[in-house]
Amino acid sequence: MHLEIVDVIIRVALIVATSFLFSIILLAYLRVRTLKMGLITIGFGVFFVHAVIYIPELIFDEFRIVMTANNHLLIHLVALVFIALGMFKD
Repeated sequence: MHLEIVDVIIRVALIVATSFLFSIILLAYLRVRTLKMGLITIGFGVFFVHAVIYIPELIFDEFRIVMTANNHLLIHLVALVFIALGMFKD
C-alpha cells in the first residue's frame, strides 16, 4: 500500500515540527538543568523518538511497523505524563 502524497507531506511536516519543539526544549534544559525541565524534556523526547521511528515507513514499504491505535495512544499518554509531571513539579 503506497502512501498518498498528502499523507507524506503531513507526516514530514509533523516530524519537522516535533524535531523543532524537542530541540527548543532540549536547549532550555541544557541551560537550566532542573528536574522540572528534565521531566518536560523526557516527555518531548518520547514524542520525538516516536516520530523518528516512523521515518523509514515513509521511504520503504518493507519497514512498516504494525502498531494499533491503542499503542500510539499509550506512547502519547506516557509522553504527556512526563510533561505534566514536569509542569506540576514545585
